Amino acid sequence: MFFGIESGLIVLFGIVIIFLLVLIYLMQRRIGQLLTEVDELGSTMNVTCTELEELTKNVEEFKKLKF
Repeated sequence: MFFGIESGLIVLFGIVIIFLLVLIYLMQRRIGQLLTEVDELGSTMNVTCTELEELTKNVEEFKKLKF
């Protein structure tokens, strides 16, 4: 059997589409991982902001006691 150029292109495009679907799946997984990391960093930043506020209050109290 002899396949024409059209059949070859259809097979080629099918392979390209499957490759792109796999690539999309991998990128979706990576985006999920990055979003999880961003959430963890956000909670760490909130703790840091709270600690910074407490430190500022302690410095102000120390200034009042010192002077």
